[in-house]
Amino acid sequence: MTTHDVTRRRFLQLSALSGASLLAACGSTPTAPAPGAPTAAAGSGPTTAPVASTEAVTVGLLNENWGEIYNGLMMAISDQFTTENPNIAIEWNFDQDNVTKLTTLLAANTPPDATIIRPGTLATLTRRGAIQEMDSLVQDAGLTRDAFVKPLYDGNLVDGKLYAIPGGADYICMIYSKDVFRAVGLDPEKPPTTIDELLGYSRQMLKKDAAGDIQQVGYIPIAGHLVNWSYIMGGKFYDEAGGKITANDPANIAALEMMANYVKELDVNKLAAFNARPGFYEAGNPFSTKQSAFSFDGFWVYEALDQHAPDIDYGVAYWPTMKGTEAERANYAISGWSYTIPTGSKYTEQAAKFIKYAFIDKCAEMGYKTLNGPCVISQLPAWEQGVKDKMGADNRMVNYLKVFTGTGAVATKYFPVLPVQSFYNDELGRVYDLVVRGEMNAQTALDEVTTNVQAELDKALSA
Repeated sequence: MTTHDVTRRRFLQLSALSGASLLAACGSTPTAPAPGAPTAAAGSGPTTAPVASTEAVTVGLLNENWGEIYNGLMMAISDQFTTENPNIAIEWNFDQDNVTKLTTLLAANTPPDATIIRPGTLATLTRRGAIQEMDSLVQDAGLTRDAFVKPLYDGNLVDGKLYAIPGGADYICMIYSKDVFRAVGLDPEKPPTTIDELLGYSRQMLKKDAAGDIQQVGYIPIAGHLVNWSYIMGGKFYDEAGGKITANDPANIAALEMMANYVKELDVNKLAAFNARPGFYEAGNPFSTKQSAFSFDGFWVYEALDQHAPDIDYGVAYWPTMKGTEAERANYAISGWSYTIPTGSKYTEQAAKFIKYAFIDKCAEMGYKTLNGPCVISQLPAWEQGVKDKMGADNRMVNYLKVFTGTGAVATKYFPVLPVQSFYNDELGRVYDLVVRGEMNAQTALDEVTTNVQAELDKALSA
């Protein structure tokens, strides 16, 4: 795996649930449009008339900077589009701080014709009337909500209206070491299906030396898993009807307590020392040396596994749930990114045509060529075949692609679409560390998060 691969995948994992927010932690608002710049109510059409589709135009797209390799793959998709639509050229702007760039362009009344967007940004811009509704694009494609991966579609709804088209999704599943299973006497073909089994198996796998230092571990908990476990255990983070933050939902508290109690068994300082080893995408990482048994990640890890652990026998399974039933998989949370058209886009019609082409009509191809999960359910089988062709039929990951698509097909949960989303995630990460270190209990910690985030949300909504 190249450093570009690592950069992009890690970027997506760190940013996907939190999203990029236009509001700082202190609750400040985005830069206002320049004096005299047109504004619009949410859902209104473009401020300039779209250019007729027969005119040769160059559509400007603003995207996150994913590194040379993945930027190039996105450009290949647009080149293919232009070959089929020679009157529409695509000009990409890959920006390391695309949210600031978007804010600046909006303020100058020179928006891109289309832009990548994540939930926090979407929540803010819809309130300002800065992006257009996208319901008609889906309707014109002959599709409905049921055609899409639900968390990505629903995560683009504000007041029941669709403001972005799902682009790419991260289907995260449980990768486990069959070698470690065998070494401790567990059946390698029976991964844990419940949370209790996951923790029980992990206790069997735990090995410490005379000094108490961890030599082998099963599951390694991280702050980012709190949201997943909370949803799996039946929790919620926002009451949309009441406009209330619910970080202290009883199930969320139970999830944090579960994680904290498990970390206590491991010893938080010993776990921190163990985690100082190379990361999953680096040579000598604990999974490759059979010192850890579980990792929650996406299908793209096949590259790292092929490079750093070519002899490891591994499997992929669904996230464990409370009872291990298929019905509970509806509680899986999925994050990703979408595409939208700003109000004032000069080439609205052409931008919409490209979005439909790349992220609906050709989303399977976009997915396997760029190592993303597509968001149109009917194209998941074509995506699987494309990934198989890309990685090779004999790759160890091939037989498990259905676990990833199965996750996408049934998941319904997504982190709430709020203008203070990044702050919300930062708060959860902050108190997670305090709780697992025994400096605060879960109830008090999540009560504090609820109070803090509610105050910021109220401030943002009243601005």
